[in-house]
Amino acid sequence: MSDLRNGIIVVDDNSVIQYIDDIAKDILLLDNNCISKSIKDLIHDDDIIELLDKSFSSRQTEAKELRPGWDATKNLFIKVESYQTSKESGFLILVTDLSNLRKLEGLQREFVANVSHELRTPLTSIKMASESLQLGAISDDRMRSKFLSNIQREADRLTRLVNELLVIANLDNKVTLHISKFNPSELLSDVVTVMKYHADLNDITLVDDFPEHLPLLEADKDRLQQVLINLTDNAIKCNRQNGKVTVYARQDAKKLVIRVVDTGIGIHKVDIDRIFDRFFRVDKSRSRVTGGTGLGLSIVKDLIVAHGGTISVESTVDVGTTFIIVLPFESPVKEQNKENPIKA
Repeated sequence: MSDLRNGIIVVDDNSVIQYIDDIAKDILLLDNNCISKSIKDLIHDDDIIELLDKSFSSRQTEAKELRPGWDATKNLFIKVESYQTSKESGFLILVTDLSNLRKLEGLQREFVANVSHELRTPLTSIKMASESLQLGAISDDRMRSKFLSNIQREADRLTRLVNELLVIANLDNKVTLHISKFNPSELLSDVVTVMKYHADLNDITLVDDFPEHLPLLEADKDRLQQVLINLTDNAIKCNRQNGKVTVYARQDAKKLVIRVVDTGIGIHKVDIDRIFDRFFRVDKSRSRVTGGTGLGLSIVKDLIVAHGGTISVESTVDVGTTFIIVLPFESPVKEQNKENPIKA
């Protein structure tokens, strides 16, 4: 509900504005000179005027959700009710901007549909492979190996999805960071080793570009490994054939800078601002092929922010994308296992 913006307007019996707060001005695109003017002369929207007239004439409470004529992407809720005191009477107008709420509801509906799709696809593949084995393929060495590999791959896909859902559920409440000191180069080497097989399968060259030793980093090693594997996995999946992914790291004064650079499809400028939004996926068709849910980058950002760091992205379509992580070597989380609230 924190995304709701509520504005208040007070008008007299002649619809002349006696009071209006800044939020109402902003929502209705009114300036500071609107006091002592008729609200019906200032608002150019037939639906809102009709609502006001209906309440003004009947002195009954009227309310309606609508899309204003000046911006069809907005969702406004207008409520009008009369008031009367011993000295005066008039109307209170409540103006609520529901745009962010409705947008979130739409993303959530899309997310449920996406998760259903992501669950159904690997389950169907596993079912078909197991049925084929039962029907006799288990006796054929080549076919047995093929179907068992399919089952393993789709089971891994389900595991990734469930893990992402569990992480996002934890981030909605609190996440526990297990802070320790370690050489970040060792962590980066582990990530490159883990992801090398995946890169080779996709004809992608995975390059490490970081010194053997960096200053000790105070952080949750497992969480950072999760972040780096997610970014490297995305860089591999969204790359072009025979492309390259580089995992780079350097010391910059008291901070560690990590870059995951790919030579892939890139991200359109219009999507850059939303890239870390929960449920948002840049390329839905590609994401479904590779098993994306629109949660990964949201999780990545929340975990980096929890460490007191920042993450940003630079991208050029058909050239490639770079994700940049900046972390303090000395963690702002002073106590091990300290719980840090993270906003959803």
